[in-house]
Amino acid sequence: MVQSLLKATVFAMLAISLLIQPSLARPEYMKEFKEYPDEIKRCTLCHVQSSGYGGLNPFGRDFAAEGGLTEKLLEMDSDGDGYSNGAELSSGSLPGNPERVDGKEAPGFVLILSAVVLVTVAFVRRS
Repeated sequence: MVQSLLKATVFAMLAISLLIQPSLARPEYMKEFKEYPDEIKRCTLCHVQSSGYGGLNPFGRDFAAEGGLTEKLLEMDSDGDGYSNGAELSSGSLPGNPERVDGKEAPGFVLILSAVVLVTVAFVRRS
């Protein structure tokens, strides 16, 4: 029983460590946003999914095309919601998604973590 629990714990820790890495915002990009509210400093600032997968959102594509945070990018309205990227960033809103007005994280990471927990529980019960 103890050996099964130990195996399950090691498996869960390995799975979580593999899944967490892609979900971290890349520090070299976040340096450009240091003057903006912390709630926008997430993967969903530039990516469609909170995990960083799923491609870039409109702001992320414009950020990549501009080669960083430029005055031109701040004046643009990447998501077409009527507010400039600069205004959205300053207010803590995400400039790449017209339906989101805050910097809350999308549920992608929570779903991944839930799947890891379920697989671990199934592994423990099977052992």
